[in-house]
Amino acid sequence: MKFVAGIDGGGTKTRVLCCDLQGRQIAAREYGPFNLNSIGEEAFCNLITEITTFLKATGDCTALCIGAAGVSNPRMGELIAQAMETAGITRWKLVGDQEIALWGALEGSPGVSVVAGTGSICCGRNEAGDYITVLIGDEGSGYAIGRDVLKAVTHYWDGYGEETSLVKAVIDTLHLEDRQQMIAYVYENSKSSVAKAARIAEQEAAKGDDVAKKILLKNAGDLAKLVKAATVQLSMQQGEIALLGGLLENDTIYRKNLVKEIQNTNPGFVCVAPKQNALTGAVLMAQTM
Repeated sequence: MKFVAGIDGGGTKTRVLCCDLQGRQIAAREYGPFNLNSIGEEAFCNLITEITTFLKATGDCTALCIGAAGVSNPRMGELIAQAMETAGITRWKLVGDQEIALWGALEGSPGVSVVAGTGSICCGRNEAGDYITVLIGDEGSGYAIGRDVLKAVTHYWDGYGEETSLVKAVIDTLHLEDRQQMIAYVYENSKSSVAKAARIAEQEAAKGDDVAKKILLKNAGDLAKLVKAATVQLSMQQGEIALLGGLLENDTIYRKNLVKEIQNTNPGFVCVAPKQNALTGAVLMAQTM
């Protein structure tokens, strides 16, 4: 049987989906992490071999799209190319995980996606097929919001920040009771640890704290700028913008702020929830190869 396949290579697990030429699912499989840097070349090669063995056992794979983080590492492409040649899979492509997420979120239609989790990223594709990724920094991410929360608390402790309920919330939630503990927390932990404070901003903003509200509004504006950069570079005046990532999954104050900021900067666009997942997006990309 002829089929197309998609791979969503994540940091903790790898998902593979096979669909017939009419788009019906015929097989699926899940494996371990698809991260060359963390698992090493030997384990990565073993993983790719397992996947290609599964694909060959399923039938005739006519097209394969692989979406993963770290695709800028040329060694990843080299190892995958070797495995594909050995398996006899001639039509395949390797793209970033944000690209398959965009395809899944908008079911292959042109548009923009913005992701806000621990980090942030925005990407888009226009009618002509031009693709762009906008990744300037951590704008509007959980890390950025968390950093601003901790900064507001230290400013208050230093005597020149606004009074805010964030102080008590940080003490109660993160158990950081003074400036020294705050510095140690930031420097000894990862960005994901700092991002935990983003939940505190949402919590205190909902209670009416002005400083928390300002932090969420400022970061929503920063994230909206990434979206504007994408639409300008793609010469798009209208379409859909899919909102993805942990900070945008629910109807929160932050999400509402972002939608309002996007409407102000991109009035021709409509914000939507993702329609399909990244794995489906990989299959959709394979269907167009």
